[in-house]
Amino acid sequence: MPHFISAAPLGQLAALDVHQLYRLRVDVFVHEQRCPYAEIDATDADPQTVHLLAWDADTHELLGTARVFPAAPADDAALADATGAQIGRFALAPAARGTGFGRELLQAAIDLGERMRPGQTLYLEAQAGLVDYYASFGFTPTGEPFDDEGVPHQPMLRPAS
Repeated sequence: MPHFISAAPLGQLAALDVHQLYRLRVDVFVHEQRCPYAEIDATDADPQTVHLLAWDADTHELLGTARVFPAAPADDAALADATGAQIGRFALAPAARGTGFGRELLQAAIDLGERMRPGQTLYLEAQAGLVDYYASFGFTPTGEPFDDEGVPHQPMLRPAS
């Protein structure tokens, strides 16, 4: 499947691209995972947040998305090293799952995070079932697991490369 990944802050995306971004995230997180929550938040519109959009080159269908933004200072002492970029809202369309495409998108998010905050750790909050997936990219569990809208999550850090 020919594809490409674009990256831009929300304010630089075309209106229909923003629509597809939110549609994919709502389809995955709210409908598929049955987790009704405020999917659209202030982090999306922050000018420092960069949205990665993975497109099917033939159909211009959105296959995946992630966002990368400066990590906020953590109250939890175990997360004191989470000073670099944070990766979040990583979602894949069902058609893209199991194709290796997610690994490419996540690597693009890691690369962006490292360019955004060179020499600093990367942080993410993994759904509990995906801890091993993120560990295969060098993330390690840290701090205490927590519940986010009924979904167990594990904070994870990846040391600077």
